[in-house]
Amino acid sequence: MFKHILGATAAVATLIVPSVTFAQMPLVKLSHTVQLKPGVDRLHPPVVSDVEIHPAGKLMAVAGDDHYVRIMEVSTGRLIFTLRDHEDWVCALKFSPDGHTLATAGKDHRLLLWDVQENIQLRAGGEFPSVVNALDFNHDGTRLAVAGFDKSIAIHDATNGKSIHTLEAHGNDIRTVRFSPDGKLVAAAGRTGVIRIWNAETGTFVRDIPAHSDRIHAIVFSHDGAKIVSGGDDRQLKTFVTSTGQQIEAVSTGDAKVFSVALIRPATIATGGSDNQVRMWDLETLSEVDHLTGHDGTVAALTAQGQTMISSGFDTTLRVWDLGGPHSPPPVLTVPVSRFSN
Repeated sequence: MFKHILGATAAVATLIVPSVTFAQMPLVKLSHTVQLKPGVDRLHPPVVSDVEIHPAGKLMAVAGDDHYVRIMEVSTGRLIFTLRDHEDWVCALKFSPDGHTLATAGKDHRLLLWDVQENIQLRAGGEFPSVVNALDFNHDGTRLAVAGFDKSIAIHDATNGKSIHTLEAHGNDIRTVRFSPDGKLVAAAGRTGVIRIWNAETGTFVRDIPAHSDRIHAIVFSHDGAKIVSGGDDRQLKTFVTSTGQQIEAVSTGDAKVFSVALIRPATIATGGSDNQVRMWDLETLSEVDHLTGHDGTVAALTAQGQTMISSGFDTTLRVWDLGGPHSPPPVLTVPVSRFSN
């Protein structure tokens, strides 16, 4: 199914709000805040469930409870266009590593794949038996993992949409799914507090890690894949050895349930929580190195690319953070990203 999305889709305006809040960590500062505005058929701005920076670093995709996916410019917050093909809350989105494809999914049980280069809906990836909560591409973009309110994790061929594996999940409320950096493993977690790991190539079960006493909202692998970091409703942030499941460190996050986790540097992770803050942690010791304030609601989504981090969630704003340090040029991609913003 091919469907043109530019010209046929009405844009929803955004407003840049000048920011005066800065992080306490000297090298991290708030660049700007984007206040989303309601769509033409809505009274209130959308709650943001997921945000993802395009691999080239110039654009971001934003998923919301108003059924829309907004494509926006990172540096200015300018709205490029709005995808309005979902029929319910969009819970998850992910760019492929090469930047060619955007996958979106949510409560309408649909997975949609968008061709970034041609500005079209590439295809519908299928109807799922339940809400889709999480998506992830593997390292080379050939596989796409899909997880949600079901007892299985679906692994699809990202090029043709065909099912490769159906993996038996630990429980039927999965909130997060991740491939390891080398693509050899896939891990998922949710309501039961258990991280289940499979061999991504064969689909065989590898191990369970009984990580938390309550729902896990987010997991992430370390840069080398040797560790898994997890956080959730039990207000704990933990690290485990991937190869054995042994717990390395655990730390209380105080009153904050952990809703989002992102690896922002090889030795630093960030978490977003129900205390409306973004907290920065040393990956080795799980010591808190700083926290970033300003949000007025739960920080449900985090993404980082190069020297930029974006946080968002229940307060309907996007906060763009400058992580400091040397600014490397964006990666050279074969996708003419300018066509994605015409």
